[in-house]
Amino acid sequence: MNFNWKNLSKEELENNYNPRKAVSNFSKYIREYKTLGQKSREKLPCILNVSYGDTQLQKLDIFGKKKLNNANVHIFIHGGYWRALDKSDHSQLATPFVNEDLLYFSINHELCPNVTLSEIVQQITSAIIWVYKNCKNYGGNPNKITISGHSAGAHLCSMAINTEWSKFNIPNDIIKGAVLISGIYEPEIVLKLSVNEEINLSKKEALKNTPSFLNVNNPHILTCVGNDETKGWIDQTKIYTKKIIDNCDNVDFSTLQNENHFSLMISLADSKNKFVKKMINMAKNI
Repeated sequence: MNFNWKNLSKEELENNYNPRKAVSNFSKYIREYKTLGQKSREKLPCILNVSYGDTQLQKLDIFGKKKLNNANVHIFIHGGYWRALDKSDHSQLATPFVNEDLLYFSINHELCPNVTLSEIVQQITSAIIWVYKNCKNYGGNPNKITISGHSAGAHLCSMAINTEWSKFNIPNDIIKGAVLISGIYEPEIVLKLSVNEEINLSKKEALKNTPSFLNVNNPHILTCVGNDETKGWIDQTKIYTKKIIDNCDNVDFSTLQNENHFSLMISLADSKNKFVKKMINMAKNI
């Protein structure tokens, strides 16, 4: 049964919705991200820091074998509560996709509080449009795009799959599938957290960027969360999944065993991981 975050004490809110509070050794995982990411960039065929916009962080990394032709495309958006981390901390996640001859894009965006959450959403929109228009140059098929995101990146994915892409002269079904990994889908919660001292999110911005049920697109959607995460954070994925299920023909919810919020970004770099196999299957067969 879900509980209402609006009724929680300040301490309960922090414990449930601030992953760095919930996972005491989170910094160990982030150090491992950075090490794995560096090793992956050294090992995998890649083109780094390609600009899709005008600002310093509007860049993306491209991973894929050199002789790809009409390959399916996958886009990843990193987490960090919209105010931290970097695409370079997540390069390891490209490995299973490259191994399966997919073309993989990892996106950066400007961070709060230097920009608003609305501006970040707009930047992700620009990045996806850039991938759609340019992926052919790297051996990709613009009609076979899937996306994924972790934490705040999952929130940005949820905004992307409900974007009216026809406004940009792009097909509304540009995104054929989405994987939302341990996301935060009610930004209004952040207004009550200490982390908002760094994010500087306003109530207007929070409400404006709360994903609605799907009313534009109908992609294949996988949602997941680690079973070692807090009840409040697990509920975010459950509530969002229930919110969209009546408007989407293909929704699949998973609870990933023995995973916390940060361990996911290590486990999901493993091609043998069961959920990774599910992601790859979706990306290859949409």
